[in-house]
Amino acid sequence: MMSTRLGALVRLAQQSWVGCCWDTDFGSRGLNLRGLQSRQALVAARATRGEESQCWRQAAEWLALVENDAKTAAEYAGSALLSFESGEPAVAIRLLDQASALAAKYPVSVGYVACRSLCEELSCGDPATA
Repeated sequence: MMSTRLGALVRLAQQSWVGCCWDTDFGSRGLNLRGLQSRQALVAARATRGEESQCWRQAAEWLALVENDAKTAAEYAGSALLSFESGEPAVAIRLLDQASALAAKYPVSVGYVACRSLCEELSCGDPATA
């Protein structure tokens, strides 16, 4: 089934980006936030003082934004899959474009662009997408 291929690709993209998964040199301390969650950075902020604490607080805020963008992109992709399965490939493509735009803000290699390409390929003969 066509949506099975798309579903597998969407799930892979959703699982591949949930937060900061790249090396960073963040703030005055040059923090590497790769693999850290915002709540972990907040713990570090509470455990430290002064400039270091402030740097960790800023890192926690930034990580929360990254996590929220990743979650929102995953939601767009999930909605896109449902739209595709409901016979609305044009809506699915627009939703995957939104997911891709969020991912493009960061140096992540997630598959939302590949999901969009496959969605477009699978709906190639659909007049609704023309």
